[in-house]
Amino acid sequence: MQNYFFIYKRSLKSGKSIYYYQIYNSDGTFTPEKSTGCKTRKAAIHFCELLLAKENNLSDSNVTFQNYAEHFFDIDSIWVHDKLASGTPEHPALSPLYLKKLQSTVRLHLLPYFGDKKLSLIKLTDIKKFRIHLLEEKKLSFKSVNNILSVLKIIFDVAQSDGLLSSSPLTGIKPLMKNAAVRYAFTFDDAKKVLSECRWVNQSQRLFNFVAALTGLRLSEINALRKENIKPNYIDLRDQYLRGALRPLKTKEARKIPICPELYKLLSDKIIESPDDYVFFDVGATKASDSLRKVLNANIPERKKERGYCFHCWRHFYNTYLLSNNINPIKVASVLGHSTGVGSVQERYTNFTEADYKEIYDIQRKLFNELKFW
Repeated sequence: MQNYFFIYKRSLKSGKSIYYYQIYNSDGTFTPEKSTGCKTRKAAIHFCELLLAKENNLSDSNVTFQNYAEHFFDIDSIWVHDKLASGTPEHPALSPLYLKKLQSTVRLHLLPYFGDKKLSLIKLTDIKKFRIHLLEEKKLSFKSVNNILSVLKIIFDVAQSDGLLSSSPLTGIKPLMKNAAVRYAFTFDDAKKVLSECRWVNQSQRLFNFVAALTGLRLSEINALRKENIKPNYIDLRDQYLRGALRPLKTKEARKIPICPELYKLLSDKIIESPDDYVFFDVGATKASDSLRKVLNANIPERKKERGYCFHCWRHFYNTYLLSNNINPIKVASVLGHSTGVGSVQERYTNFTEADYKEIYDIQRKLFNELKFW
């Protein structure tokens, strides 16, 4: 396709370099030069290929999936530029990690299967065959297959908007459904037994789980706790520690979690030992989760299997405990960090005051004493 156009780099007054293009006319002349807006040659080529296809300078029927999709999620692509423009520095529309996943999906799964196929000839049957290929040959999980098809859907939806397709071949494809393992909240008796009566080899790992039971914090959120987050009356939660780095919270919304004086003292004492201001500098998410699994297997294996107990069940436990003590569900959602959309509790409770959460302090202190952590 590059034979239909000519691209070259020009340096702007600002010092930046941008690729320009000209298209060959049938009489051997060039169209006037225009900017692609792209900073890399690869992205500029992709820009011109899409332009040629959209303006029918090249027959739509000849556009292959690789022509259209290979650079679809490159940092200089039109789709990425458009998405990034809709975000803010505090809440970017695309995280670097998500963008890397999109690019990886195209490279590892989509191009090897659809690469040389003509875009306009990919049909619903081809999508079904692709899904079977991922399940039976690649041995991928239902969730992984659904994620891959969601990336493919983005590409086909844009291709349809660009006029390259009359309809998306993914129309009629529904996500694969598989019965997920049911996970219940810890019962109070089981929680008390695990945290107060069972033997833990490592007390920092026990404390990690205790904090989860008393706050409902996610594994990655506790893993991210640092000295700056721990206040006398609350945890000022702003990020999570996931895959070796601090990252935005799942809901992208910072929140404040009330903590009673007893829990504040435990966390403050722990920080004193820290060489880097991380509360659980000596534990980590994997160890905290694994240690809980070992305690459950050693002490209440039948209950663990029956109720599907895992670390995340502490979150269900705290949520259930607050609701059973008649705490307003809106406040429970704000403390747990449930995503509830526009006008959510994060907006309603932006101005945190101790008085707003007095009943939660009282219930948390009661739970602290009943679980008898000391």
